[in-house]
Amino acid sequence: MKKNWNTFVVLAALLLPGAVFAQNAGKEFTVSGTLQNAKPGSKAYLETNEQISKKIDSTQIDASGKFALKGRELNGGSFYKLNLANTQVSSLLVEGGENLVVTADANDKSKLQVTGSVNMEFYPKIVAIDTEMREKHKNWQKRAAAAAQKNDFKAGQAIDQEVVTENQKVIETVKAMIPQMGTASVAMIALKYLDPKEHFALYESLAQKMQGANKTGKQATAFIEFVKTMKAEQSAQASQVAVVEGALAPDVALENAQGQTVSLSSLRGKYVLIDFWASWCGPCRQENPNVVRVYNKYKDKGFEVYSISLDDSRDKWLKAVQTDGMIWTNVLGKKNGSSPVAIQYAIQVIPTTFLLDKEGKIIAKNLRGQALEQKLSEILGQ
Repeated sequence: MKKNWNTFVVLAALLLPGAVFAQNAGKEFTVSGTLQNAKPGSKAYLETNEQISKKIDSTQIDASGKFALKGRELNGGSFYKLNLANTQVSSLLVEGGENLVVTADANDKSKLQVTGSVNMEFYPKIVAIDTEMREKHKNWQKRAAAAAQKNDFKAGQAIDQEVVTENQKVIETVKAMIPQMGTASVAMIALKYLDPKEHFALYESLAQKMQGANKTGKQATAFIEFVKTMKAEQSAQASQVAVVEGALAPDVALENAQGQTVSLSSLRGKYVLIDFWASWCGPCRQENPNVVRVYNKYKDKGFEVYSISLDDSRDKWLKAVQTDGMIWTNVLGKKNGSSPVAIQYAIQVIPTTFLLDKEGKIIAKNLRGQALEQKLSEILGQ
C-alpha cells in the first residue's frame, strides 16, 4: 500500500506543544467559561502544554460552574493546556490578546467548545481531520496486510486507490479552509497537509499576508523564511543554466556595510569578479591578499570586485573586510540563517568566483591566484 497522506513535519513542529521560543513582552489573554456538572470545590487550571506542564493560572470553579483564567503569550503563537476539574483537558492555540470563552460538561467530554479566536475555530477541525485519517490509515494497513497474505493484487490496488481518493478529499477540504484562517497560526498547521512544492502558491500567499500583517512571532518568522528559501531554490532550479560560462549572470541586489542596496547590474560596463566568501573561511582569507593586489593593479582599467559574504555575523564580516583591506564593493548575502543568493548561484563550497564581462556574461569561473591575474592581463593588458 502506498503512503500518500501528506504531512509537513518541519513546519508542524513549529507549533508542537512544548516548543520553546525567544521571549518578548508578549500579550495577555483570558480564558473564561462554564463547566456544567462540576463537583463542589473543583478547580480550573491553565498550564503550559509540555510533557511536564507548568501551571500558569488557577481558580476555583464557582457554584454556577463559572471560572476565569489569564495568561501572557510571549511568542506570538503557542499551545496551552486547559484543565477543568481533571475531567476536561483541552489544548488551546493562543497568539495573545484573545478573550476565549469555554463551555463544557464534566460528564460529557464531547461537549467542550472554545470560541473567541480564528485559531480555536479551526484548530479542532484540523485535529478532527488528523484523528480520522490516522484511524483510516490503521484500517488500510490491516486490509493491505491481509490482501498481501492472500496475494490479492486487485484488493491491494483497490486500497491504494481508496487512499489516494481520501487523501485528495482532505487536501480539498483543507484548501477550502485556509483562506478563511487569514494569518492565524492555525493556517501554518493546516498547510502541513499540502505538499509545499505542489501547493507553493498557497504557502507564498500566506507568507505575504503574514508579512503584511507584521507577524513577528518565532514560528511566523520561520515560516516566512522557509517560503523565501524555497522560492529561491525553485528559481535556482529553473535557472541553473544561468551560472555556466557564456550565460548572463543572475542579477542580485544586496546591502553593503552602510545599509545601501547595491545591485550587481549597477557595475555593468566593467569586468566584475563575483566573489563568494566568508570571514570564517580559511581559503577565502588566504586568497584575499591576491585579490587586493589584482584589484589595485586593474581597478583603473575597468575591473571591479563584488564580494558576497556568507557570514552569519555582520560584525565578523565587517571586521574581516577591514582587516583584509577589501576596499571594493562588499555586500552581505546571508540573513536570518539563509542565503537565497547562494542557492541562486548553486554555491556548494567557498571560495567560489565568477568573472563577468562588461555585459554581465560569465566568462570564467573559480579563477584564483595567478590564473585570475593572467586572465585579466589577457583582457585588460599588462
